[in-house]
Amino acid sequence: MSDLKSDLKPIAPRQIDGAAAASARVIDFRRYRLARLINDASVQQGELARMMRASADERTQLAQALQGAQRHLATIADSYSHLLTRLAREKEFRTACQEAAELDDLDEMIRRRDALASELLDIRRTARPGPCPGLTAGCDRPG
Repeated sequence: MSDLKSDLKPIAPRQIDGAAAASARVIDFRRYRLARLINDASVQQGELARMMRASADERTQLAQALQGAQRHLATIADSYSHLLTRLAREKEFRTACQEAAELDDLDEMIRRRDALASELLDIRRTARPGPCPGLTAGCDRPG
């Protein structure tokens, strides 16, 4: 309302003869301006509501993307943990093979070799299928 000109003052309705009175309307500028301001505020409120809905949709999409990324990272971490465990067991296997090879007793070497070969087969059988193609080191599947 502050942008109303101070020199605009409402005027009292003047007397108009009968036929012209029906077609003439006196406009109160203050009420007209107030109605326009209310209408503009309503339009702005609708735009703000639309922007808030769009923002909520974007936040929902972002939350879903972050949850997907979190699941993916958890899968990767689990795969690496499994891979490290498997590599540690295979290192133990190689060490045991070397120790068996250093023995002078041929029967004991063969017995240990067979036990270790069986253990190695168990290690490779328990390898879980996962996102192996990117992790080609130690992967049993072609990638």
